[in-house]
Amino acid sequence: MEWTEYLISKLIVLIVIFSVYACSEKLTTTDESVQTTNQSPYIAKVFDYQYGPGQHASLITPNEKCNAFIGEPWINGKSFTYLGGWGGYIIAGFDHAVNNTNGPDIAVYTQPSVGSEPGVVYVMADTNNDGLPNDGPWLELKGSEYNNPQTIHNYQVTYYKPGTSGYVTWKDNQGKEGNLVPQFGTGSWWWGGYGDKTSVTFSGEKLPDAYANTSKDPTVQLWMPVSGLFRFGYAECYDNEDYNAKLKANFFDISSAVDAVGVPANLSKVNFIMVQSGVFQIAGWLNEISTEISGAADIHLLDKKSY
Repeated sequence: MEWTEYLISKLIVLIVIFSVYACSEKLTTTDESVQTTNQSPYIAKVFDYQYGPGQHASLITPNEKCNAFIGEPWINGKSFTYLGGWGGYIIAGFDHAVNNTNGPDIAVYTQPSVGSEPGVVYVMADTNNDGLPNDGPWLELKGSEYNNPQTIHNYQVTYYKPGTSGYVTWKDNQGKEGNLVPQFGTGSWWWGGYGDKTSVTFSGEKLPDAYANTSKDPTVQLWMPVSGLFRFGYAECYDNEDYNAKLKANFFDISSAVDAVGVPANLSKVNFIMVQSGVFQIAGWLNEISTEISGAADIHLLDKKSY
């Protein structure tokens, strides 16, 4: 009987040791598909911000740090970030790598408002592990208008500081030029953050015009969204397929990332994001079509009940 009790006690000890070992293995896993709970779902840092000339230039301080884009949106009185007219952008990063899984991976929060002002979204992986977005060219998250004949890839605009006319003039790499003429408001559209520069140049993708004046009365303007455009793949779009009304955000799939010539990038994860105003249009009393956003999140770290 004593021998039997001895064997049973030894067996119990072995079971306890095995259980502790198994649990420790689970706690120390290095599987990158498992993201630890001390990671924030939201943007952790802004690396660069440039406002595109537009009607809100006078509202933004020259040393704007875009703190409203960091962390959970709209808490503690936080507002949103103006990107301004075409080309204005923000570059930011997470405190971890966002994994590419089946379905959407990144949410970009809207202003929120009611009128879509599409922004193009780009991503980058931290391949050299230095924590900086310097790992080669940005990869575009391909949206519905990527192959639209009105979309211009590799577009570039130079804006010039207002002279005596008070208007910002511009020239693009397509041989066109013009003035940014406000339809209302008298403030300068030249942002103080440009410093002593007499011109600023932006490069990116120019999307089709987002609005059209549908009024039959020449004395009345009735600007409405152009039907059928921006169905998916753009920031600050409220009526498209990837807008989540509960989160007030557009959803993006890392799998849609393409290189400069449209070839799938096949990314497994990303660390950085850039959002850029994509429409170059002054739509009457709406003034310039300018993207406004309130942050971004790794969808995998959000509470599924929140969306």
